[in-house]
Amino acid sequence: HSCSLSASFQHPSGFMNMNDFAIGSDILDIGSRKCDLRRRNQIAPADHPPFLEIPNELPVPPVKNPAEFVRNNFASACGNADAKQDVKFAKGTTTLAFKFNDGIIVSVDSRSTMGAYIASGTVKKVIEINPFLLGTMAGGAADCSFWERNLGTQCRLYELRNGRRISVASAAQLLANTMASYRGYGLSMGTMITGWDETGPQLYYVDDDGTRLKGRYFSVGSGSTYAYGVLDTHYRPDLTVEEAIDLGKRAIYHATHRDAYSGGINNLYHVTADGWKFIHAIDVNDMHYEFQEEKRNTMQE
Repeated sequence: HSCSLSASFQHPSGFMNMNDFAIGSDILDIGSRKCDLRRRNQIAPADHPPFLEIPNELPVPPVKNPAEFVRNNFASACGNADAKQDVKFAKGTTTLAFKFNDGIIVSVDSRSTMGAYIASGTVKKVIEINPFLLGTMAGGAADCSFWERNLGTQCRLYELRNGRRISVASAAQLLANTMASYRGYGLSMGTMITGWDETGPQLYYVDDDGTRLKGRYFSVGSGSTYAYGVLDTHYRPDLTVEEAIDLGKRAIYHATHRDAYSGGINNLYHVTADGWKFIHAIDVNDMHYEFQEEKRNTMQE
């Protein structure tokens, strides 16, 4: 049976006013206000640093030496290497980008893996920082996604303060500075920052050590050696747009074919003086049959 509360509720002392039954705000907000107050007034032990409560800041473990704790428990090792950490990172991906006379091609796969387990086949590994700037993801998905979006915020603030777009070199340096400040804290990032600015097309590689390299083409991830093989063989600065798109597509296909940790969808972008343009999203399985047919026709000739 349902019950209702009314102003005519009978009390031994007589009728009671409805205000006597008002529900306190501390109940209506389900304790969130009290929880916030408790956290705000919480006093950390003298030998433990408090958690950071500042926007866009990374909380640190509440131990005496956060850097040493993170290194011992979350260190990142590539390939078959082992940093003796408690949490083992098993990463896999293939991303690439190259400059040519008519702009920049950015081509990536979409597979996310946790060791031999395929966690997702539809990860968006190209982060659209602004209409003229792109970033790629390789390493820890959360690290890349968070810090490249943070970079987008920094780039927008620069534009508002200075009245012009930030250069690709400066954007890459901002990310490298951030990575350098968190060096040794277990971040895992191998990213490319690319775009078009006043100086033309630019391409930079930035990783979690704060390394920043400028180049004509880069490939990052577990399938990068296979992609480099295709790029080293077929890359030319004077490629046509169609040839460049085919090269980006072909390099990702061969990497996903040989590397079990890469696969899914090939997402490809073309960057020009007018900004980046999304070209295609093609299943690598479809590309397999396309290239197998091409290979058979070539052998028959």
